[in-house]
Amino acid sequence: MRRAVLIYNPKSGRQAAKQLLPAVLDVLRPGGFEVEPLATQGPGDATRLASEAVAAGQVDVAFAMGGDGTLREVARGLLGSEVPLAPLPTGTTNVLSLALGLPQQALEAAHVLPSCEEREIDVGLAGDEPFLMQISCGLDAEVMARQNSAAKKRFGKAAVAWTALRQWWSYDYPEIELRLDGHSERVGFFAACNIPYYAGAYRMAPEADLRDGLLDLVLHRGRGRFATLGFARDLGFRRHLKRRDVELRRVREIELVSPARYLVQVDGDVLEGASPLRITMSGERLWVLAPAAGPSPGG
Repeated sequence: MRRAVLIYNPKSGRQAAKQLLPAVLDVLRPGGFEVEPLATQGPGDATRLASEAVAAGQVDVAFAMGGDGTLREVARGLLGSEVPLAPLPTGTTNVLSLALGLPQQALEAAHVLPSCEEREIDVGLAGDEPFLMQISCGLDAEVMARQNSAAKKRFGKAAVAWTALRQWWSYDYPEIELRLDGHSERVGFFAACNIPYYAGAYRMAPEADLRDGLLDLVLHRGRGRFATLGFARDLGFRRHLKRRDVELRRVREIELVSPARYLVQVDGDVLEGASPLRITMSGERLWVLAPAAGPSPGG
């Protein structure tokens, strides 16, 4: 039997994780895991619980049941160890599970994970905050900052779409300055991606590879409502990289210089602070449980 903890956010998803827990445990335990469930109580708890499990030296796998934010918190507590992260998705979009080739529902993932392999993936850093999927700055960060969590839990993606529509109209689209290889770039939006997917199944960076040690940086130089609307439309049709105001680069390091106070989204969580913000690849990689066929370049 493999020893495991199952760290879960009891309030995550439209179907609360605590309601799914008994069924998930009924699958994992016959699958070869001796599982101890641990509920989070607030922000940062998942990291603490994962760190404590690793420090105790009595855990072989750390299951994380929740949204992408919960997975990121658990991953932070596992960095520097050889204990793999095993995602049990219950969030609104579950983008990391999609990139790893796992089912998008916790119970379905529980059936698959016992036969998965341990693999290493890259981890990005925004300052000292790790990220697994991407960091972006622009309208999307504003949308995440303004999102009502109760509405998101009740209505899911529809609530996010409604908030996006309201912010699309009221957002002032400030200029964002980045420093890349000593040169200044001014854009209206950027996304530094570790995986192909963004906000669900949208392929923001189609060739992003979880194992290449690089970030796929999408730069949109357009500003204002209609330039942003055009970019979003073309993203939906997978043609955004053909736009004249869009550029894709592969980088190891980015510096966010302005605005003076940044607002960014990191794996669906909002971070803010005083610029500059250094974005780079971590020297530590993360072990995950993933199907034998993935993760693969380009998702």
